[in-house]
Amino acid sequence: DEVYVMNADGLNVRRLTNDPSDDANMTWSPDGTRIAWETNRQGDFDIWIMNADGSNPTGLTVDPADDGWPTWSPDGTKIAFDSGRDGNWDIYVINVDGTGLTNLTNDPGFDSAAAWSKDGSKIAFISDRDGGVDIWVMDADGSNPMNLTNDGLADFFPSWSP
Repeated sequence: DEVYVMNADGLNVRRLTNDPSDDANMTWSPDGTRIAWETNRQGDFDIWIMNADGSNPTGLTVDPADDGWPTWSPDGTKIAFDSGRDGNWDIYVINVDGTGLTNLTNDPGFDSAAAWSKDGSKIAFISDRDGGVDIWVMDADGSNPMNLTNDGLADFFPSWSP
């Protein structure tokens, strides 16, 4: 799998990655100048970033566990992602220069699918920490987690309204 881009009309298709690895789940930086994606080019899945034209691909996370589903903070300075590096899936955040890796959820439950609020102050995510798969929200630093749905159903992939 590779990362491609094209015009909205389907023209000018351009391949941005060229590696025998699996490349998936790409996401644009808020200013449109960079792309983050997950790739297993080092054996396990890690988060990489590159310029929007495919130049300067750089590994952002390196860990023997899988990292995936990157999402940019609204100001473009951080990337939240899922990782199993502590033995279960948690939401982590890292600065785009590779510093400041922080486990935000640090819970024995399965936490995934981070979505930043438009102002960057909150992150919504899914978790099974209360038994079902629910939508949760927390402050962007991981504090004050709160179950929003808690309805006994499987709730997935939160998204903030504009």
